[in-house]
Parts: sequence; C-alpha cells; structure tokens
Amino acid sequence: MKKKMSVLLITMLTITTILAGCGNKEKTTSATDPAVKSTTPVTVSLGFWGTAQDLGIYQQAVKDISAVHPNIKLEIKQYPSSEQFWNTLPGEIAAGVAPDLIKLTNEGAFEYIHKGLFEPLDELIKPAGVDLSLYNGVDIWKVDGKQYALPISTMPAMFLINDDMWKKAGLGAYPKTWDEVQAAAKKLTTKDVHGIVINIDAFHITNYVKSYGGDWGYGKTINSPENVKAVQKILDMYKDGSAVTPKSIGYGWDGEVFANNKAVMTTGGYWYKGYLKEANPDLHYVALPVPEGTVHNSTMHSDGYVVLKDGKNKVEALQTASFLTSEKVLTEFVKVGNNPSLKSLSSKFFEVNPEFDAVKPAIEYSTDFQYPIETKKFIDELIKQLEGTILGGSNKTAQEILDKVQEQFK
Repeated sequence: MKKKMSVLLITMLTITTILAGCGNKEKTTSATDPAVKSTTPVTVSLGFWGTAQDLGIYQQAVKDISAVHPNIKLEIKQYPSSEQFWNTLPGEIAAGVAPDLIKLTNEGAFEYIHKGLFEPLDELIKPAGVDLSLYNGVDIWKVDGKQYALPISTMPAMFLINDDMWKKAGLGAYPKTWDEVQAAAKKLTTKDVHGIVINIDAFHITNYVKSYGGDWGYGKTINSPENVKAVQKILDMYKDGSAVTPKSIGYGWDGEVFANNKAVMTTGGYWYKGYLKEANPDLHYVALPVPEGTVHNSTMHSDGYVVLKDGKNKVEALQTASFLTSEKVLTEFVKVGNNPSLKSLSSKFFEVNPEFDAVKPAIEYSTDFQYPIETKKFIDELIKQLEGTILGGSNKTAQEILDKVQEQFK
C-alpha cells in the first residue's frame, strides 16, 4: 500500500493545484508561534498520491475549507505514484520544500516515524480542536504511545477477479486457497492473457506471506519457513507460466494489467474501484478476501494524515486534516471505495460499496505490515532479489532469496 497502491494516472512529476479560500480576515493561532496574529489566511500544503477522483475531491475541499477555517488556505500537490512519493520526499524535506501535511499509508510510515520526520500530534490535538474518539483506526498510528496521524480509512487487502473472464471460462466457484488460484490460473492463461498478475512489490508479496501464517517481524523473521512457503508459491506460478509481472508486459502496475484484460486475477485493494471506474468502467469484477495459504490473514491498510516535523504551521495543518476527515469530505471518499475512519460513517461503507461486502470478514483478522525500520532498504532488497529470479534468470530458490534479504537485517 498500500504502495501498492501506485496509481500512475498523470505524466508530470507533480500537479500543484492552488485555489484560494474566501480570505476572511481573522486571528489565527500558529503552532510555531501561538502569539502571532495574522490578517491573512495561513497556507497549508497537502501532498498525496492517488486517482483522478481523489484529486477531484481534494480540489473541492480547497474551495470549501474556508467556510469552516477562514484562517487556512489549502494547496494540493499530487505525486504520480507511491514510488515517486517515497523517492522524492526525503529530498524535498532536506530542501525545505516538502508539504506541511501528507496523506500516506501505514505501509511505509514506520521508517519515517522512527527517523523523526513526522510530528507527534499529541500536543497539537487540543489547540487544533480535534477529538480522536470520533475515529476508528487511531491505534494503527500510535508508536511508543504517541499519535502520529489522523486516520482517514482502514481496509484489508483484497483479491480481485475479472468476473466476465472467469465466467466465460466456466470455472464455477471462486477460489479460496492459493492452490485453487494456481489451478485456475493455469486454465485461464492463453496466448494473450495470464491467469494472474503478481506485481513484484512488497504490498503484494506481504499478502502472500501473511496468508501462509508468516510476517516480516520488523526484520527478525524475513526468512521464516512460513515466508519461504509463500514466496515459493509465487515462484511456482511464474514457473508454470500462469503469472505475469506488470513490468514484463510493459505496464506500470497491476491495476493497469487488470484494467486492460491482460490478467484475470490479482491481489489489490479498495483503490481498484476508483481506478477501474476511470480506466475501464465496463469491466465487471468481484472482490474477495486474500486467498488462504495455510491461514486466513492479509494486510490491514490504513491511510492517514501526518504533519511534517519541519512544517511551519502545525496546528493549522492538523485543523486541515480534521476538515479533510469530516463527514462532508469522507462521504465523497466512501463513494470511491474508502472505508472511512469516522465512526459516524463506518456503517454506510458497505451500503455504498456492496461490491466489497465479501471482504468484510477480513476486517477482523487482517494485521499491520510489520516491515523493518529501514523500510525502503527492505523493500528495495526484496524486489531486487525477486526480480533477479523472476525476470533476471538467477534461479534462486525462495529460501535463498529470503536468506539474502535477511542478511541485510541481522
């Protein structure tokens, strides 16, 4: 992420949308200097990656925020993908040009929390007028007892199937285990279509790992027997020709492969709804829990708003986050598949998104990613080792791949 979630819908590095608020002149309280009085709105910049629909919601929020917070002018900066975001953010922070507020997922946050790049919100909550009791998923964003984000959504990973292609093949009931997935993928694979797309990406690999009872153990259990079984299943599907990676057929991520009918099945998440509505509105799909390897488990994906440590207007940034998690704004995100953190809206999610109803049981058992503190290093090494075998022909076994990654995190 969920990074997984990499939605490459624009061609520029960033899109900056700057729309002014109403400009009412009021006193404002700044986190950097509470005594300062301002006669003009404070500018708060928000950085995010996401779909065109997400951008549309944020553009409307830019127009609406001044009615609630006339002291705030919101600017939006969109990154083309999660990879671009994580690769760009450190340099932007060093240069002092990073956004004040960032929307990100719990998948990649732990490393930056550990490095002290994000501001703990505990001292900002009261002056910003935020009530954490209104939200689900608060504890996902707590580290060492400190709150690091205002949660936006919580949703488990999913397994998606192109329903038209599945039914055309006459395969009957949907698969519940990876063995059933592999058997179906073989039957579905043709000259032009693969049974399954497996993006060589930590989000997707982690869901296989969890379904076999494994986890990364924050770097301590990378080469566990459970993890080895999961990676072996991935290698087996590539070996028999039923699986494909987006890169090998000229696509940027799994969603593009799926939307273009080049693969029938994939792991993914709620972001598929918004993406497919734009990319292929005629595609009929089903969303299911991640198949079982040996257990029922998958990743719990949470989006949240974090305030950068070096941000200029931290109280106003958190007030902005509060506005962006209000009923008005989150109702729009529900329509594109986000399960809202706001308790008052949580019951409406499956009413508005009945296509995700089958995933509901996974909310009870899905868990955090448990990446090592050096998250980027881990992800880069994991991808390097897997691509070396799957695309580069190194012929390493699953055990050898994970042993090599584990060596970096002793």
